[in-house]
Amino acid sequence: MKLSRYARHECFIPNLAAGTRDDALAQIVGVLREKGHVRDAAGICARLTEREAVQSTAVGGGIAIPHCFIDEVPDLIIAVARAPEGLDFDSFDGKPTQVVFLLMGNRQEHSLHLKALARIARLIKSTAFIDRIRASATVDDMVKAFEQEEARI
Repeated sequence: MKLSRYARHECFIPNLAAGTRDDALAQIVGVLREKGHVRDAAGICARLTEREAVQSTAVGGGIAIPHCFIDEVPDLIIAVARAPEGLDFDSFDGKPTQVVFLLMGNRQEHSLHLKALARIARLIKSTAFIDRIRASATVDDMVKAFEQEEARI
């Protein structure tokens, strides 16, 4: 499975300027709305917030993987955002989140959603990859790091 098919160039955000988890989610979804990938930004943010209320999607090490199902996407959308200042994402290790992988999948494509989550879990095992994302100042730098790591595993 190639995640880059679902993480399009315009879905990378190098300088997330949010102070809270909810602000970060709203900003990421807002970018996806602006790019024409989704329409119901408020509804999507509500779903993501509901998911976070169940259990934080911050996996530690400065990484979060918020996700939800939305019917308006045909299969899967992945956004990658960098928060240089770090966010409180209620991570189990108490560390601020600096890299966010947001997934939105169609409920009819449930297995695709699970495969993408598993693939991201493999990607984030590489501290060198996460360090490259953290150091990326531009969309092109982020995309290059993402594509190189995906080709490596």
